[in-house]
Amino acid sequence: MGQILEETEAKPLVPSTEEENSKTEEKPTEKEEPIIVNNSNLIDLKNACDDYIQKFFVSKANFRQNNTHTDVKLVLGYLACAFALSGGYYGHITPFNEAKEVTFICIIAYFVLNTLLILYSFIYEKEIIFVGSCVENDNKYTITIQTNTKRYSDIYNIIFEYVEKEKQDSSIKLKDSKYTISKSFGNWFDVKGVMDIEKFERDLSEGLEIVKTGNKPHEQ
Repeated sequence: MGQILEETEAKPLVPSTEEENSKTEEKPTEKEEPIIVNNSNLIDLKNACDDYIQKFFVSKANFRQNNTHTDVKLVLGYLACAFALSGGYYGHITPFNEAKEVTFICIIAYFVLNTLLILYSFIYEKEIIFVGSCVENDNKYTITIQTNTKRYSDIYNIIFEYVEKEKQDSSIKLKDSKYTISKSFGNWFDVKGVMDIEKFERDLSEGLEIVKTGNKPHEQ
């Protein structure tokens, strides 16, 4: 008797385009991790907002951050530590009478550098938390963000300063504008201390647009 062979439809080893698309659609989108702080601590609330402002302008508004203030403070801090460590080590391996002059110089240098660090933060950095720039159509835009809160107040102030360097033939035209947002932390944090990121981003985007165009929002 002859054997009856059943033909079976061969399945392709490579998945079809439709299958790949369905798998891609089923893949869950990555959600941003929630920001949760102690909503009774004004310092924690301010630090959370300050940190997210920097993240927003780099990742969402496409500004390139200028770290000059941070770099200057790091250099001064490292130099101060280097003098302190050098003086301590030299005093440890050298007799006291011989090490007095070098140790004294290192101590003076340490205090001078720390004083310069404090003065730089107070005079130049002030309340600045972000400085960034971007280039569009050969025009350079620089934004500076300062934030502050008054003692025992939950009002958070965000000061936008926007400078535009526009090339016009052989000259450069400067445009400078400022805008301030003053709102309670309660606008962005619920009773559990969870930040409403979408609302905070919306306010930041609105502030950026206003300081760029000069068009203030309509009063409601």
